[in-house]
Amino acid sequence: MTFISLEYLVVFLPIVVGLYYLFRRTFVANIIILVASYIFYSAGAIWYLLPLVFTSLLDFVVGILLSRTDRARSRRTLLIASLTANLGLLALFKYTPWLIGNVNLGLAALGLDVALPALVVTLPPGISFYTFQTMSYTIEVYRREMQPTRHLIDYMAFVTFWPHLVAGPIMRAHNLLRQLELRRPVISADEARQALLLIAWGLFKKVALADNFGHIVDGIDGIFVAGGSFAGGGLLFAYAFAGQIYCDFSAYTDIARGSAKLINVELIRNFHTPYFSASPTEFWHRWHISLSTWLRDYLYIPLGGNRDGRGREYRNLMITMTLGGLWHGAGILFILWGAWHGLMLVLYRLVPIHRHLTTYLGPLGKWLSIIITFHIVCFGWILFRAQTTTVLPLLASIGQLLQGDPPYLFYTFGRGVLGLGAIVLVTDCLGYRKDLEFPDLFKTLNPYLAAGLAAACYFGIIVLGKREGAQFIYFQF
Repeated sequence: MTFISLEYLVVFLPIVVGLYYLFRRTFVANIIILVASYIFYSAGAIWYLLPLVFTSLLDFVVGILLSRTDRARSRRTLLIASLTANLGLLALFKYTPWLIGNVNLGLAALGLDVALPALVVTLPPGISFYTFQTMSYTIEVYRREMQPTRHLIDYMAFVTFWPHLVAGPIMRAHNLLRQLELRRPVISADEARQALLLIAWGLFKKVALADNFGHIVDGIDGIFVAGGSFAGGGLLFAYAFAGQIYCDFSAYTDIARGSAKLINVELIRNFHTPYFSASPTEFWHRWHISLSTWLRDYLYIPLGGNRDGRGREYRNLMITMTLGGLWHGAGILFILWGAWHGLMLVLYRLVPIHRHLTTYLGPLGKWLSIIITFHIVCFGWILFRAQTTTVLPLLASIGQLLQGDPPYLFYTFGRGVLGLGAIVLVTDCLGYRKDLEFPDLFKTLNPYLAAGLAAACYFGIIVLGKREGAQFIYFQF
């Protein structure tokens, strides 16, 4: 079951919201959320529930045990046990096949006629997200930043809460768990309107924009995988994937936030017009905010942050971003993608290019900084999306643009990128200038413009939407 299916929008969501409000004043409310979340998550395969339930029960028990002892050694042992079990489970599903493959390649390179047996493991959707969420709960209890809950149903509902379960945002217990422990009032008509606008806007971005960007990405990728090439292909590949992953991932977050808001639960904003960032640091303040803050609070700062001199600060940035890349997937290109962003964060600390440009060129320097940062991010997207056999040809094709007129294929794919990109640029530019997200931005428009935008979204879904929507990109993480 996915957010863009009629099964979810017409059947699942209305029934769950209706049942929740019917029993919202009783203990049954969170049971309804828990059961609904299990149904939603196990629609793909029932065994997906096994690691989810294991992780949930483990950290619930660890949280209670931490509250029962003040001995530093015992508390540290409990924390290490929890982190080891969670990371071990994540590694088993996400990295074991990749590691076995690389070990076998190494053995073959040494001329050894031995090989580890291949292990095919299906990755449970969202395991990286809910693992990080339960780990943050244990860490916060260990640090005594919050008291552990003793209500198993509330805790399980917090971990499995269906709107954000598969692709975030990664919620902290002090925020989401505390909301679920309360008996929340019925939302107002204006809040319901905002929730439905978030869902509608997410559907538009996913169906009309992300999936069509993805069609362009797949087309270019297919040419390069087959051994072909054309000048500028890598540039269009980067632009198209930048649009695809942003529209796809932010669409999931919008639908998740709208769905949660229908039962009066607020999920955090995960994107804040990230492609208008003037530096890599600002980009990570605006992109996948729940992950970047998680890495900051539970990895970068514990490593030492910027407390022990510039050298260690740069080291900590590189470690944090490289591991952040590895979190996204098993593969050398994910690691290089994380290292690339770490390197750019370090470079901008050494030479704050955006500040120099703004100082000497004013507003023009600000926009130049935004364009430079966008292309730094786009280079990273090539590493993120390309295959190991095509990454170098894609990069080489960018330089070929300087050698003559772009070929027919460049204009063919370029028209699609330009048309879809213009929609993203206009809507994000409005949000950036007014510092508002879509539901609030919608209210600031005059009635005629608002009606026109609503109609454009509707026809965009009907005209541009594909019959079979593609899976959300972050389901694989």
